[in-house]
Amino acid sequence: MSRRTRVRVDDDNVEARFASKAKMLVDLIAPQDLYMVAGRATAKTSDIIAERSMHIIHDMPRSYQMFVSDTYMNAMTNVVPALIEGWQRKGWKEGIHFVTDKRPNYGKHFQMPYKPPLSYKHTISLYNGTFFVLGSLDQPSGLAGASYQHRYGDEARLLKKKKLDRSTPALRGEYAAFGHSVYYMGNTFTTDMPNIILGDDDWILNMEKEMNQEQIELALHCALVLNEIKQEIMANVQIGNKSEVARLKKHMQRWTYEWTRVRKGSVFFYAISSFVNVDILTDGFFTNNLKALGPEEFKSAILSFRIAISQGEKFYGALGEHHYYEDGVNNTYYDRFSILDTIEESSLALRHINHEQRLEAGVDFGDMCSMVVAQPRGSYLYCLKEFYTLAPENELELGKKFRNFFKHHKVKVLDLYYDRSGNQNSKTKRDWASAVKKAIEYENGVSTGWIVNLMSLNQSTILQEEEYQFANKLLSEGVATLPKVRIDKFLCKCLKSSLELTKIIVKTDNKGSRTIHKDKSSEKLPLASRPMFSTNFSDAFKYLIYRRNFVNQVNTHSAYSGSDPSII
Repeated sequence: MSRRTRVRVDDDNVEARFASKAKMLVDLIAPQDLYMVAGRATAKTSDIIAERSMHIIHDMPRSYQMFVSDTYMNAMTNVVPALIEGWQRKGWKEGIHFVTDKRPNYGKHFQMPYKPPLSYKHTISLYNGTFFVLGSLDQPSGLAGASYQHRYGDEARLLKKKKLDRSTPALRGEYAAFGHSVYYMGNTFTTDMPNIILGDDDWILNMEKEMNQEQIELALHCALVLNEIKQEIMANVQIGNKSEVARLKKHMQRWTYEWTRVRKGSVFFYAISSFVNVDILTDGFFTNNLKALGPEEFKSAILSFRIAISQGEKFYGALGEHHYYEDGVNNTYYDRFSILDTIEESSLALRHINHEQRLEAGVDFGDMCSMVVAQPRGSYLYCLKEFYTLAPENELELGKKFRNFFKHHKVKVLDLYYDRSGNQNSKTKRDWASAVKKAIEYENGVSTGWIVNLMSLNQSTILQEEEYQFANKLLSEGVATLPKVRIDKFLCKCLKSSLELTKIIVKTDNKGSRTIHKDKSSEKLPLASRPMFSTNFSDAFKYLIYRRNFVNQVNTHSAYSGSDPSII
């Protein structure tokens, strides 16, 4: 007798769902540890992590599980909402299957975790007692002291391996209750391709070496056999063949045991491009993204190619990891917000700020306006926060973004450094610098209390070679009287990317003289790609640092030209 495997999808007991081949592969193998590098639009969080977590939650009821992120801000505004959206799309409902940030009604709809939670802040309680704790690697103490049975993380490229390792000892405990599960003490991490040029951590790529390919192939083989048996069962249920269903269920039990056994301790590393979803995305997605992102970013973000830039090509060659700080946000500020709240960013959350002192900012004007806000403190110049606008946004939006973030600042004085083009139309009262000044000092004609000092009046051109020489002297920290630049890694991520991606061009004139220039070809990228991948923010940084009292302390190849000679 032939095997019956065709299932009618019009049956009320059958739910048809679309899944990419990559998603089906992950579901079939269902490893203990999943490490996945995938291009954009592959639904890493809302589909792959969401459904895998549902399986793990079902397999380990009443367990503790952790979801780690680089910062609470990123977790609460990007990662967790995508996870919850994925759950809801797959049928889960808030209040029935999960609640956030509060004690659920235990006993009626929700089971209690294996140990009573001490706090419900930044947590998700599941109907079967599983308890999700949201952890931030910029505050790793939040995960200390507890035991967790599984760990998740999206955007793994942002998770520093050394900090992530601090949470590894927490994967422990309650083997008697949860040791039956393949997922016990397991990991689920997804990301797009790490870009080491931007300071991403590429630890996830090393997990490929941990994969036992033969074990993974065996798990897949067992899963395919098991899946076929399940199809046969459903097909025979639909025609009422009870004896065959009973026989197949025994067969399924045997293969389920084999599938479970072979997956114990398994590690699955998988790298895919966005083309895995080409049937849904269509050709237009790839054509549009190639135009929008440019060839280099397209290779990384869509094709999952590794990219690199040599040290000798970098315009800011003296820039290093020590110029960035990761403790710039005081997470106690965000404790007032629940997971699903709209987060209000504020300078009150900044750790390295004195609200009793004036602020400084460098601004680059154009169809993209970039602003880097800083404050000197002791021997350091802290770059605290970045802002930008893209046309049709203008100086009014830039001023509003600045005012909203720093509305609690007490000494409302801003020293503004900018390109000389900012004053080119000052006689017509329509210059960029005066417009930004007015946008910060006034709202709807009413004074905001801010005073903006224009620090670059009569400024002449800053030659790119002068910028190159001075910036690298400053960043080398060899002049004791100059401040040491420190940049917030999370709140100035576009500035960080811009500085690290900017390349050198060496030009030779008709006399054979060679001069160093900044490769500004990235400023031809589509507007949406410029904040992260153009030199615009590096120019805002240039205006912030290239000032007379700094440059006079450095012996560069050229004399200072940041102001008109007549006023020096």
